[in-house]
Amino acid sequence: MRFLGSFTKFAEAVMEAAKKGGLSRLHLKKLELLLTNTGKRNLTLSKGILTALDVGGASQKDMEKFGELLERANARLVNDRKPFTKEEEAEISRIFDRAYISRRAARWMTTQMDGLVAEEMNEFLKGRKVVAVKKETIPGKKKRTV
Repeated sequence: MRFLGSFTKFAEAVMEAAKKGGLSRLHLKKLELLLTNTGKRNLTLSKGILTALDVGGASQKDMEKFGELLERANARLVNDRKPFTKEEEAEISRIFDRAYISRRAARWMTTQMDGLVAEEMNEFLKGRKVVAVKKETIPGKKKRTV
């Protein structure tokens, strides 16, 4: 609880300073770290979900539908609303099922979605960013020679 209180105070101070047009050096550093870490989290989450869908064999149609759902979610988030409707959550779950990703992962993704993550994933889906996936081979058992 103490951490939450300190973050809340920090966020209030940053918002107040931003409204006035100035931040202290300490708050600037905290804001920079917060934004950097959030950016890394969003990138990792986006790449992870899209790579899992790709590896699971999601069809082009499913990927397009997923992109549409993300765009709608982003629009709702901008208006301070819940990102997905119940029907959309069910559709995401079906897309994940077809790509052999657990429903639990789909449920987790829909609850963790924010505007920044949705935007990041859409950048990848529309081809403005390239998802770099390392294709590594899994070594098989070597035959023993006697």
